[in-house]
Amino acid sequence: MRMSCNGCRVLRKGCSDDCSIRPCLAWIKSPEAQANATVFLAKFYGRAGLMNLINAGPDHLRPGIFRSLLHEACGRIVNPIYGSVGLLWSGNWQLCQAAVEAVMKGEPITEMATDAATNGQGPPLKMYDIRHISKDESSAVAAAAAGLTDLKRPKARRAKRLAAVAKAAESEGKSGGGEASHVSSLG
Repeated sequence: MRMSCNGCRVLRKGCSDDCSIRPCLAWIKSPEAQANATVFLAKFYGRAGLMNLINAGPDHLRPGIFRSLLHEACGRIVNPIYGSVGLLWSGNWQLCQAAVEAVMKGEPITEMATDAATNGQGPPLKMYDIRHISKDESSAVAAAAAGLTDLKRPKARRAKRLAAVAKAAESEGKSGGGEASHVSSLG
C-alpha cells in the first residue's frame, strides 16, 4: 500500500496511484511546504474547487496549473483588485513571490494597502461600452435590413396599461373608495 501524498493527507482524502495532486507538489521540496501550499489553496478555492481546477487540465499541465493557482491566490491576497497580473504589470512581482514563500512557510501574507492597489498599481483599464453601435453607412444598411432600426417602445402599450388602471380604480370608486381622483393624477 502506498502512502498518501502530502496534499491528500492534509485534505483528508484518499490518495490513489492516479492522484492528481501528487505530481503538482513535486516542485516543492519540503513536505511541510507541500502541505501548507495545498491547505492554502483548498481554503482559497475550496477543496472541490481546487480539485476541479486541477483536473480540468491534461496530466502534463497539472503541476503548472497548481503553481499558477498558487500565484494567483497569493496575488489576490496581496492586491485584491488586480491580483498577480497587476503585481507583474506594476513591477511588484517580488510581492507575489514573497507571498508564495510565506504560504509555503505557513506564515501569514501581508496585504497591499488599498490606496496603493488602486492608484497605478495595476494595468490600465480602458472603458468599453458593449452597447456601442457603429454609425457608418454599411452598419446602418445592415441594421435596416435586419429590421433593427426602430428600437423605440410602442406608446399604445402604456395607454392600455393606464386605461386598465383607470378602469380598476373606477370600479373601486363606485364601491365607496374615493381613489378615482388619484388615478386621474397619474396620467
